[in-house]
Amino acid sequence: MNRRDTLSLCSMTVLALALTADPAAAQSAKDLVGTWSLATAEAFGANPKGSATFEANGRFSIILMRAALPKYASNNRTQGGPADYKATVEGSLAYFGTYSVSGTDLLLHIEGSTFPNWTGSDQKRINLAITGDELKYVQPTPSGGGPAAPVAWKRVK
Repeated sequence: MNRRDTLSLCSMTVLALALTADPAAAQSAKDLVGTWSLATAEAFGANPKGSATFEANGRFSIILMRAALPKYASNNRTQGGPADYKATVEGSLAYFGTYSVSGTDLLLHIEGSTFPNWTGSDQKRINLAITGDELKYVQPTPSGGGPAAPVAWKRVK
């Protein structure tokens, strides 16, 4: 095989790899920009509620919650009982900060969270994939413990 044939073969191989590459690997931070509505998050039960906003300037905010949190008998969030507070903590999570994308990893720097242990930490979500109006990733270290948890969002139009 001569040099020209070798170069031609290399060029065809690179082109073939580019055309068959996993589209999720080509995700970028700009693909995330917008508002997303929570579709599934097993830790928050059936029909969870939530919103994720990713801004073009690299900032994000996320809130997740169970579909039906019990109401406080006192009708005052600062005067709930132990059972009220337990249900709220177990059934909701909010956090915000900055984000970036590296391959199929969503990298989050958390500036504040309702789970204080996350405040100031760097978190990673893996297997990031955006297909049409659907965003999916896996939370490898859920705040409530347990195994890695898949999360899915739908783009809000």
